[in-house]
Amino acid sequence: MKKNISLLLLSLLITACAAPTATPLQPSIAETIASPTEPVQFTPLPTLTAKAQAAVQPTLTPPAMPIGQLNEIKFKANGTYADVTDTIALGSNKTYTINAMEGQVMSISILPQIPDGSWGYIPMQIQGADGSVLCPQRPDSECMFWRGELPASQDYFVTLTPNGDVPQFVMRVAINPPGKAAQYFQYNNPATGLSLTYSDTFTPALPPVGNYKTNPELALHFIDSKSYDKTNLSEVYLFLSSTSDAQAVATCTDPNPNGGGPEQLIGNEVVNGFDFVHSTSDGAGAGNYYQQEIYRMVNKSVCYEVIYFIHYTNIGNYTPGTMTEFDSDAIMQKLGDIFVTFTIK
Repeated sequence: MKKNISLLLLSLLITACAAPTATPLQPSIAETIASPTEPVQFTPLPTLTAKAQAAVQPTLTPPAMPIGQLNEIKFKANGTYADVTDTIALGSNKTYTINAMEGQVMSISILPQIPDGSWGYIPMQIQGADGSVLCPQRPDSECMFWRGELPASQDYFVTLTPNGDVPQFVMRVAINPPGKAAQYFQYNNPATGLSLTYSDTFTPALPPVGNYKTNPELALHFIDSKSYDKTNLSEVYLFLSSTSDAQAVATCTDPNPNGGGPEQLIGNEVVNGFDFVHSTSDGAGAGNYYQQEIYRMVNKSVCYEVIYFIHYTNIGNYTPGTMTEFDSDAIMQKLGDIFVTFTIK
């Protein structure tokens, strides 16, 4: 779940409207998105393949299902996740159902496809057939994602209610096999040969504003609910960018003079055999803190950029005993676990 929703919306709006400083090298698109009634330009989706897992990607196409009718999500035999592409009208809602067993780890996230010049997001409610509510956990909060261990073997109902202009979206539903704490996905960019692997504790998302020089081709959002619950952690992302733009390549490893906060050069750091220049940036405002660990390098005339983005709030702003300081070392480790899989073939 997310704190500071208004800040997130502002970030998404700015990101959706801003033009990149360099042209990113986009991977091919694996998912097929049904065309809406009115032509709009959507943010491209990256190539996503499950690692050692069969997958199903059902596509629900317009016209939309009537309000109140259930949309059942099924995996193929041995499948462990589905990316559901669908549409939803402002002022309506849509409910999906999926069956899972007690103790399995389930994660649900939504990647909205926002038209240029618009904004919006899609809160969800996750409820069991027994009436238990998994998300949101507090009546005064909104549920933007959920990941956790299921309390019972039963049907679970996921109801989406859009806030803003979000005509299309991709909802990822992943359920790990019994006894498995995680499953893994691989990202590939055929244009550069770049690839990396990430677990289901992360999911593709729209990036908030950061110190990237090129708009990210992939933004991974950390969605492990228990890491946020009753802590001052607001959001965590890993951004990945690449571009062959000559000017961007020439200044690739220099600090970004136009970023959200000033950068301090740390030095060179080798990650999985690749020599990156490491910088850091810290910002603060209205009780919010923003930490960015920035890694840049040039390889075969392509500029690569990997950024850890961590947003948290001032623990002193909360009533004593109601919130705890988030585990910074654990978050850095989870981001590092992805970065060490970075490779170029």
